[in-house]
Amino acid sequence: MRFADTHCHFDFSQFDQSREALLTACKESEIDLIVVPSTVCRGWDGVIELCQGSLQLRYALGLHPYFLAEHKEEHLDVLDQYLMRNADSVVAVGEIGLDVFIDDIERQQYFFQCQLVLASKHKLPVILHSRKAHSQIVKCLKKHNFFGGVVHAFSGSKQELEQFIALGLKIGVGGVITWPNSTKTRKAIQYAPLDSLVLETDSPDMPILGEAKGQSTPLNVLRIFESLCSLRHESPEELAAALWRNSLTLYSCNSG
Repeated sequence: MRFADTHCHFDFSQFDQSREALLTACKESEIDLIVVPSTVCRGWDGVIELCQGSLQLRYALGLHPYFLAEHKEEHLDVLDQYLMRNADSVVAVGEIGLDVFIDDIERQQYFFQCQLVLASKHKLPVILHSRKAHSQIVKCLKKHNFFGGVVHAFSGSKQELEQFIALGLKIGVGGVITWPNSTKTRKAIQYAPLDSLVLETDSPDMPILGEAKGQSTPLNVLRIFESLCSLRHESPEELAAALWRNSLTLYSCNSG
């Protein structure tokens, strides 16, 4: 069985002392694909350098709504140039989206919609951050042509999940399903179409059951997979094969 962590902030400083050892451990555990989304313009060069020449690491470029105060309008032009210059290696536009816990939702929507336009222009999928903003995200997406993508760290109801799937999006299954009290999300994931699911850790931030926030690593994708197996009716082998296939399809990656 081969695995992908479709969302890991592996460029963050928390991994500076452990990055090489973790990559080796992931390889030994058949975690053969780790996708590194970016958050701010000043971080793009570092993400590209980190993933350069690696079959195991792939990257996405985007402006994360959480860092709205740092974004400038000219960063959108820079993003356009980066996507063009790195067309052979960038796999998505992300992490982008909306977050109701961050002030100025109108400015967030401006950056979000502009990045949707860029994703369409460059024929790339999008990595969506949606925190308490599912309905707003769906409304924005319906106004744009886009080339698929993933709802990162999905947490919500079966109805919300179905709305995203109807738009052609994958669903990022993360640490939330390891928590027994996440009944709404666990139920939604349990009955989701298998071809819509991909695994992710959102390392280092999203904890799994029994873990403190900030301690997550891409190795947690195995624990998340175990929790998913307990929810689904497919065999572990069937489930793993589909998740791997979905991840490659999402990011247009070859199997390595």
